[in-house]
Amino acid sequence: MGVLLTPGFLEAEAALAMEVARLLDWERFTVARGRTALEGSAGAVWTPRYTFAARPELDVLVIPGGPNMRKLGRDAEHRDWLSEVWDSLRAIFTGANGALFLWEAGHISGKVAAHPISKEALATTALERCKEPYHWQGKVCTTQGYLTLAQAVLDWAGFTEETRAHLGLGD
Repeated sequence: MGVLLTPGFLEAEAALAMEVARLLDWERFTVARGRTALEGSAGAVWTPRYTFAARPELDVLVIPGGPNMRKLGRDAEHRDWLSEVWDSLRAIFTGANGALFLWEAGHISGKVAAHPISKEALATTALERCKEPYHWQGKVCTTQGYLTLAQAVLDWAGFTEETRAHLGLGD
């Protein structure tokens, strides 16, 4: 599983995705455009393990939310990299407003799950926010982010309600 780091990424979502991958005993790593340390929205600084060019094969991608997701979806390097890895991905999970990134990059349309705070940003797009905590569109799972992101990955991986409750992720 690769976790995409972007300037101002939501550290909670990135950390949850990494922990879920650890629990599933999946290979996991962070990836970004460059190896420069990136400051998250809460001020933590993370250095990505891999760059776009030097990353191992990806099977699952997590896109944590963050500021400027629409702008990053229009960025040529991000778009080119996403197009390069798209066919090899079995699943893509988005955090709180990660759907905006995929929409700008031309990979989703229609209904998406997103955090309520994304309502205004979504209103300026052709996307419609659905009420479900997460929503599948082919191999893309948009989520409301945070714990919902972790729940979506665990559900996709086949974890049961009992296991999620044991991890503190159940209702």
